[in-house]
Amino acid sequence: MIDPVVMRFAELMRDRYGADIYMFGSRSRGDHHVESDYDLVAVSPAFAGQRRMYRALDRFDLWDEAGGRLLNLDLHCYTPEEFVQELDSLGYLGEANQRGELVKIPTPAKHAA
Repeated sequence: MIDPVVMRFAELMRDRYGADIYMFGSRSRGDHHVESDYDLVAVSPAFAGQRRMYRALDRFDLWDEAGGRLLNLDLHCYTPEEFVQELDSLGYLGEANQRGELVKIPTPAKHAA
């Protein structure tokens, strides 16, 4: 079962950036502790042309809005092309993907106005 804070954050990131959210690390494996951080990845074409350190600068405001105020967030932001490269690498995302620990967070469909 996916944490409701993560579900809400994924929805907010989708609405703001058109991002897909993935979780990896101890929380996706289920061996986390109370103080474990939330290791998340945001993938969106909206990040193209931006330096990685400037992507989703409002991440902590959105995390707070989702209910994560007292929970530690570690968010990595990639374009779709960068994400594919990371999955094919030997880095942390490639390894998490190979172990089956990279979990896409579902978001409810947006309702048409």
